[in-house]
Amino acid sequence: MHVSDLIITKPGGLTTSESLACGLPMAVFKAFPGQEAQNADFLVDKNAAIVLEKGAKGAKQIENLLSDENLLEQMKENCKNCSRTNATERIYSLMNDIVKTYKKSNFSIP
Repeated sequence: MHVSDLIITKPGGLTTSESLACGLPMAVFKAFPGQEAQNADFLVDKNAAIVLEKGAKGAKQIENLLSDENLLEQMKENCKNCSRTNATERIYSLMNDIVKTYKKSNFSIP
């Protein structure tokens, strides 16, 4: 992903997260209702992705995006701004805090 200018993909959780972390703009298609559709809406709202139309129109969208260096660079920056750095460490720390709270209150963790 680090050597790519654009990824053409469905907006699933893992691909979306990894793309944002790499600063890689997305051209998304066929989002499933629910989380993928919400991911697509978020990405478009943040100007980190475009939603592809079917057929030749979608191909033209990709061609236009790849030929507009300024827009592509802005989208890369927008991806980086959406990325959550140190997310794994933050989740681990939160879980440790929760465990400590349960231990102090004598509750057992299921």
